[in-house]
Amino acid sequence: MCVTVYQLSLPDRVPEAVCHLWNCLDEQMVRMQFHGIAFRIQEERIGSRVVFLCHDGGGDDAESREVRHGIGLTVAEYIRSYHEPNLVRDAVRKAFPFQPSRSDAAEKAVLSWIGKKRRRKPSLGLDWKIAGQVSGFLKESRRLAVDGFIRFRLKGYHRVFSRLLDQAVREYRLEQEYQEFIELLRYFVSTQKTQIPVIHVLHFGKSRFHLMKEDGTPLRLKDVEGAAQEIMEQTFSREDMIVSALLSAAPEFVVLHTRQREETIIRTVRKIFEGRIVLCEGCPLCRSEKVGRETLD
Repeated sequence: MCVTVYQLSLPDRVPEAVCHLWNCLDEQMVRMQFHGIAFRIQEERIGSRVVFLCHDGGGDDAESREVRHGIGLTVAEYIRSYHEPNLVRDAVRKAFPFQPSRSDAAEKAVLSWIGKKRRRKPSLGLDWKIAGQVSGFLKESRRLAVDGFIRFRLKGYHRVFSRLLDQAVREYRLEQEYQEFIELLRYFVSTQKTQIPVIHVLHFGKSRFHLMKEDGTPLRLKDVEGAAQEIMEQTFSREDMIVSALLSAAPEFVVLHTRQREETIIRTVRKIFEGRIVLCEGCPLCRSEKVGRETLD
């Protein structure tokens, strides 16, 4: 029985990285041993590097492939859980250099967005691609400098992750701008004198709305033109016009009749008029498609 020893190394100047890789290897060892693979690891220091000796147990070719693949998944996990957060931290600090208080929240939000993107788009397969590259490398060479491998051998991974990271930072910035705008509108609502006691908003999906006053008559722009234009200087869509109309009308209550409560425009209205929203649980108006014709003009 011939035991193969694979060597994974990192420079000793970053103890956190070394400790993290050890933890990843230790978890992989437990998984392999659970499946009957005699995988074990040792730690040595050679010069300025910490070397992890990974013994494969001397099994057949199939078991050797499993060990190499397991080591590959370990490196992928190390990259995802240690290397990527550092990349995110650098990107966030670069994107928001004058907002250090936001850094932690921004980093968590960006990492969360990237994680969701990975789950929704399995074709990215970053972990499996990294594992495959590591496994292929170990088939030809028993020594892998993890830091050098990440820097020089994973250029394809870096291209994909860099695009994901840029997109995640943009999405976070847009979300922050959206939240700040919502807060501005909420403040505006709180300072407005009520003009109309109740407005019914009937929503039939996408941009189909019908706004009605309490007496059942349609709400028209000529009824609500006013101060909201100072905040919303121009409307870019039907949704913007609905929000602008509600802001100008400054109703005491907004009754929402909708079957799509999670649509963006509905969530926006609920946030702006928080505390004034009444969600209709079903009424003749909700069930009547006859009122679906847009009458805000």
